[in-house]
Amino acid sequence: MATSIFDNKAIIPNDSMVEAAIADAMLLWDKLKKHVADNYNGIISEWKMYSKKAGWSLVFRQAKRTLFYFVPCENHFIIAFVLGEKAVKAALESSISQKVRQEMSEADICAMGHSFYVYIKSEEDLSDVKTLLKIKEGAA
Repeated sequence: MATSIFDNKAIIPNDSMVEAAIADAMLLWDKLKKHVADNYNGIISEWKMYSKKAGWSLVFRQAKRTLFYFVPCENHFIIAFVLGEKAVKAALESSISQKVRQEMSEADICAMGHSFYVYIKSEEDLSDVKTLLKIKEGAA
């Protein structure tokens, strides 16, 4: 099973497919998209499938910099982040929730930084993502 609910390489997800998949979490997704549009200039998004195991994700970029990956799942979604050391340190000193701190402490470390997920099921989860985006912006 892929991380994303969309794992067929031949079918690029569209808005109606996402809404059907994430169901009630669509309201949270719409709020996050609005936050990004209102607070970050020059954002582009593009569906990418890096592997069958990962499935499709919607990558959000500002210029050449990736902000996050949106991963649709059944009845919720995931925001995947990759943060460098400076941003991780700032995040751990911020007001992010304990569950995100746990995800960060268990993060895979790759050449680009610490790779981890924020599972979005509530407003508190959105608050964590907004905090992490602000930190990532400042760590440039």
